[in-house]
Amino acid sequence: MSQEQNQGWANAAPFAILSVAVLIACLGGFRAGFIPASSAPLMVGVLISCFLPQLIGGIIAFKRGEVLLGTICGLFGTTITLGAAFTLWIQIFAAPAPGAFTPQIMAFFWITLFIITEIFAIGFGRMSWFLMLGIAEVGVVFLLEGIYSYQGAPIGPNGYIISGLGHLAGYLELLFGLFCIYSAGGILLAEHFQRPVLPLGKPVFK
Repeated sequence: MSQEQNQGWANAAPFAILSVAVLIACLGGFRAGFIPASSAPLMVGVLISCFLPQLIGGIIAFKRGEVLLGTICGLFGTTITLGAAFTLWIQIFAAPAPGAFTPQIMAFFWITLFIITEIFAIGFGRMSWFLMLGIAEVGVVFLLEGIYSYQGAPIGPNGYIISGLGHLAGYLELLFGLFCIYSAGGILLAEHFQRPVLPLGKPVFK
């Protein structure tokens, strides 16, 4: 409490993490095959609306001296969320002809983010094994998305993803959405009640 008063900034992590939960749940539902590709234009709006809480949360984290949290919030809020929104918009609205947009370039986008995210996971191991595993899991999602993109991101004739890798990525995204809700709830309730309410696990590294 005294540290918060000295810094003048509250912990914005729940604010940022819950916005990730919203967008990742929507993406997971799409990739897992619960909704058709015709819903993709709505994802542009979801992605754009969810980038701001992450960016603001990252800035506040930097103000509080939390470099790891600030970096991951800033990266997820800009490069990942806005990057996915813009590339999805290009694919849907700006491609010069149907099928002209080739998604293979996104393989390099997602696989690079996979490597970066696993580095983040090591850092979160100093806070909690639960947080470390959750961040590592979404890194695997990025890897699967990269492989799926390199395959050409195949969509079936009825507008649904037909790739097993795409479906697996979707289910893992839904799992990560639950992880985000639980983690944000644990941080939020601990801040509110000034004591741990939902356990987040012990640190792995000192």
